[in-house]
Amino acid sequence: MLNGTYGKLPVRAVAVDTGGHHTKMAYEFCRTRLARRIWAIKGRGGTGIPVWPRRRTRTNTGKIPLFIVGVDAVKDAVYARLKLTEPGPGVIHFPRRLDAGYFRQLTAERVVTRFEKGRPIRSWQPKRDGERNEAFDAFVYAHAALHGLISMGMRLNEEVEGMAEQVQVETERAPHRRIIRSTWLSS
Repeated sequence: MLNGTYGKLPVRAVAVDTGGHHTKMAYEFCRTRLARRIWAIKGRGGTGIPVWPRRRTRTNTGKIPLFIVGVDAVKDAVYARLKLTEPGPGVIHFPRRLDAGYFRQLTAERVVTRFEKGRPIRSWQPKRDGERNEAFDAFVYAHAALHGLISMGMRLNEEVEGMAEQVQVETERAPHRRIIRSTWLSS
């Protein structure tokens, strides 16, 4: 993937949602790619479910490593970050090429609190029936994949600092171009 600041950024992990219509096909896709960090995941809502599990489960029909992702915790974190307006840690940056439809999908859900037996139960629901939310789901699962990498020992801050140093060194090494000014245009 190309990034304006650091150049090429490798794809470190992929989280494949297996909870849809093609579960067995998704399991087969992920089974042979686990070593490349292409993980089969399934989202589960509710309080107390961690963003990334301590260990994977194999109690599924495909007997493949499956990671149960706590989607409510991730959605809470993403919405909290979307509310940040000042530059700094946690702020999400978006490329200019994204249109209003993307942001409509990204904000297509809201938290609804209902009461059962006097206890509040929070859940994420679509703002409008039939509202598309693929951008939000993709963002949530990408965030979950990041937590998977962190659980494996990835040190994101150290890597970013190393990339910044590398960009600075490459910039300093770049040859300075001599500019030749034409007198023809200025007369």
